[in-house]
Amino acid sequence: MSSYRYDGITPETLMLLSENRFRNSKEFYEANKQKIKAGITIPLQQVICALSDTIIEIDEDIPIVPQKMVSRVRRDTRYTKDKNMYRENLWTMFTRDKHALPHFPCMWFEVAQNGYSGGVGTYYAPPRMMELFRQEIAARPDDFYDAVIIAERSGAEFHGDFYKKGKPGCPMAVLEPYYNCKSLAFMFYFPNLNELSDSDFIEKIRPIYKAFKPMYDFLLDVAFKYSAETAK
Repeated sequence: MSSYRYDGITPETLMLLSENRFRNSKEFYEANKQKIKAGITIPLQQVICALSDTIIEIDEDIPIVPQKMVSRVRRDTRYTKDKNMYRENLWTMFTRDKHALPHFPCMWFEVAQNGYSGGVGTYYAPPRMMELFRQEIAARPDDFYDAVIIAERSGAEFHGDFYKKGKPGCPMAVLEPYYNCKSLAFMFYFPNLNELSDSDFIEKIRPIYKAFKPMYDFLLDVAFKYSAETAK
């Protein structure tokens, strides 16, 4: 692991981000834009740099460009009922080029008002891709279960959207919750925002990301199969 700089994210910065969302004012945002950038956007870029060697070990084809990887404070409100112009949470995504294949699995890290979190998973996957996911579980149940155990032993919890009716063909009863997903993620969460003030938390979450690799690899195999099928 190489050395890295981390300037810290303070409770005061998070309070400012929350106030910015509450005021919902362009004037207030412009007056505080540089404070927000220095207080959370740049530190999140530094987190990306700090984790980059670990992420590349997981998948060397994930591009690491910190200046382009942090979500914007200003929201795009064109296609949502929530017309608040600003976020009070920011995140970064670790994924392959979404334009090449939008359904690649991803990892992420997020800072919100109630804590910091991260995970690995797939979202908004087409039904056919999830059908291929179930086929892969049926073909490799032990590999998938091992990936589940490693992710959950790291402290990450399983989250998913489920079909109302169970899908047939699950090879092991213990895999049914995962097998019947429309989407799935394994997520860690820590509520103590004071930990973000110094870099110790980065070494706390690094081994969790390393534990995500077997699940990430499994989901990546599914994504490749879906890509090959849809390219025909």
